[in-house]
Amino acid sequence: MSTEIFRLEATRRYLDFNLNREKELDQLVMLASQICGTPISLITLMDENLQFIKAGIGADIKEMPRKTSFCTVAIETDDLMIVEDATKDVRFANIPVVADNPHIRFYASANLRSYDGFNVGTLCVYDVKPKTLSAEQRNSLIALAGQVSHIMELDLALKKLRQQNLAFMEIARIQSHELRLPVSSILGVMDLINGEKSDLNPEYLNVLNNSVIQLDEKIRTIVGYVSANSA
Repeated sequence: MSTEIFRLEATRRYLDFNLNREKELDQLVMLASQICGTPISLITLMDENLQFIKAGIGADIKEMPRKTSFCTVAIETDDLMIVEDATKDVRFANIPVVADNPHIRFYASANLRSYDGFNVGTLCVYDVKPKTLSAEQRNSLIALAGQVSHIMELDLALKKLRQQNLAFMEIARIQSHELRLPVSSILGVMDLINGEKSDLNPEYLNVLNNSVIQLDEKIRTIVGYVSANSA
């Protein structure tokens, strides 16, 4: 398998991002735009053929073709990528967003990295006029991209935790059913013994009966605890 296949697998872990966290991403793209002095800032994830926009300011788009994207080049390096004037860069001079509206000239991005080290997307800024970034602006863009990556990892971790909790609930349900079947059988036998004349010591029967009842209650308690803490 090629590295790109592994990178795509990593990217797809984050595509279904929790909408409740979009506000946090919106704040980060706003900061990136303000710090870099650009009208457009986007958080993108790069799939096989499409670049998905997870948050943005200055551009109302949800996706764009990967093959004509600045970011498809950016994720190939671990360094900050800066294009001061796209019309003078042979890689981008003829792509639609440069040659046509909105006539992009400036681009800069820092990569979003997965926990296993793949560049899954970018925090990027655009302008319609040529420019550059100061050292402080460059470092800030890198730092903001790191925060985006942390938020994405947190969201993924919470999803995994919820999935584990659901699995625990199912295990508890199955185990409860399997354990309580023999307990119910024992209780049934105890009822039969208690209803008939027996030479068994009543005190022993009472101890056994109470023990089985306590076991049944403990099973119910465990299942109830798992259910309550997995909601």
